[in-house]
Amino acid sequence: MNTIGDQTEMTLRGQLRALLVQDWHTLRELSQLVHVSEKELISHLEHLRHANRAGETVFEVDAPLCLHCGFHFTARKRLQAPGRCPQCRSTRISKARYRIVQKSR
Repeated sequence: MNTIGDQTEMTLRGQLRALLVQDWHTLRELSQLVHVSEKELISHLEHLRHANRAGETVFEVDAPLCLHCGFHFTARKRLQAPGRCPQCRSTRISKARYRIVQKSR
């Protein structure tokens, strides 16, 4: 399990930022690490994504992939998981992963 210091003194978004700087994480992993529902985390991740636009870091998304036909959801803007594949209608879709990295100069 990843440790991010004294979590009691950090805000939820601070905890999320610290975790995402360390490594890739799925929504489920983040939910378990910070003890907040996946549904609630989406708005916090959206905030982190928009807050990183002008800073020295980049919010990266490893897009979901259809496990049936291989369709890659690269053009998807929403952080919520897709319900099914637009090509084959399969619901077997991998989880998106998120991280924060330093901008290259």
